[in-house]
Amino acid sequence: MHWITAVICMTISLSAAARDQSASALAAADIDPNATRLNYMLNCQGCHAANGRGLNDIPAMANFVGTFLSVDGGRAYLVQVPGSTNSPLSDQQLADVLNWILLTMSAEQLPKPFTPYSANEVGGFREQPLTDAAATRARLLAQLTKQ
Repeated sequence: MHWITAVICMTISLSAAARDQSASALAAADIDPNATRLNYMLNCQGCHAANGRGLNDIPAMANFVGTFLSVDGGRAYLVQVPGSTNSPLSDQQLADVLNWILLTMSAEQLPKPFTPYSANEVGGFREQPLTDAAATRARLLAQLTKQ
């Protein structure tokens, strides 16, 4: 019975450490976590769920989305998918939401060092929306499997 208690305590400690690292990374990127989480809730959560697991045929982001930053075109893809590029968020708000998602839902998969999105970068990618998001995703996933 004591080993179960030890495992639970260790899991709680690791979760707290991960939250602390995310909070530090968000602060370093000058992101207001409360306002940004609200923007996620209002603009993304309906399809991707509160925890990023995805709903129905919407892809999961949790513990995965950061891997896109390690393949050519992946960084642009995250901005150019219809939900991002067509959102009513400003370029800065979208950059903050993307950085928040990456730092809180997929920090372990991010390339080191991680360069946060900027408003200018997001604005440039938004000017080139995807014509076929599913085909682009399939191409990027194929690149990931080759790594």
